[in-house]
Amino acid sequence: MLTSNLACGPMSKEIIEAIFRHSHKYGKQLMLICSRNQVDAANGYVFTTKNYMDYVDTMERKYSKSNVIICRDHCGPGFGANKESDLVGTKETIRCDLENGFDLIHIDLCLAEMSHEDRLRNTIELMKYAKSIRPDVMFEIGTDENVGVAETDVERIVSDVHACQKIANPTFYVVQTGSLVHEVFNVGSFEADKVRTMHEALRRCGTKLKEHNADYLTSSQLAERSGVVDAVNIAPQLGVVQTSHVLSQALIYGIDTQSFVNAVMLGGKWRKWNNNGENRQLCALVAGHYHFNGSEYQRLIDNFVSHTEIRESIIDQVTKVIEHYLFSLE
Repeated sequence: MLTSNLACGPMSKEIIEAIFRHSHKYGKQLMLICSRNQVDAANGYVFTTKNYMDYVDTMERKYSKSNVIICRDHCGPGFGANKESDLVGTKETIRCDLENGFDLIHIDLCLAEMSHEDRLRNTIELMKYAKSIRPDVMFEIGTDENVGVAETDVERIVSDVHACQKIANPTFYVVQTGSLVHEVFNVGSFEADKVRTMHEALRRCGTKLKEHNADYLTSSQLAERSGVVDAVNIAPQLGVVQTSHVLSQALIYGIDTQSFVNAVMLGGKWRKWNNNGENRQLCALVAGHYHFNGSEYQRLIDNFVSHTEIRESIIDQVTKVIEHYLFSLE
């Protein structure tokens, strides 16, 4: 049974281990929810699917009391590394995920160039396909690209849920709440009354309301969501916390970071979170996690060996974020 209210992106081995360690220590169910850019059948800037699940298996054995639900985020055309426009790659992701032990698939066709009706029809077809591979798979649905404006069309969302329930009751429906991540801030505005209306409608359907883009929220902002939002996703914040910690520790110990920062700048992934490249340190913060598997990052980490247990301190910093969200969402 899925009871967790927090889903975290697996941008690094340290982040994944922090999730399992916390779940094991406190008996809390948590979710890991990977994008197709992070983890996919044949590629991913963190792992391939098979390697990811091998590492998850290692964590499950190391932390035997952990309870971590393995989830796929944004599974649809346009989200993979190849940005394919058809459903072939999406089906391959679903097949590989379920054959390797994933528990939940978020079917998201918001980037597909088709009408809402066609998106819904294809969502249902993908649900059927997933259930043919693993009958007990759980689903998250939601087909709107986040723009920082709260959803108000209750009738449409209820209709979507009812249509999907002919195949399986979605565990979550992703609802736009007004939140929006830019750089290292949440620049959106939570629209509580609109979200509360949506939450009540979904509750009557037997489906939970999920909020994406919940990174960088304060305790008071999270308290506003109590009883209104059933679960939240955080991902870029965890990558930023890891990058920030490594760079600050490097400053303390006099370790040169320029090769890593240069690699991040050349990679160009910072453009997703930042309008220009004038502030190199900011670019490194928001996009450093795309390069954790690169040689420049590994050389940077190797330089800490004689100074500090950098991997353990990364896990500690990530755990503080997890605890902040879990405590504030109670």
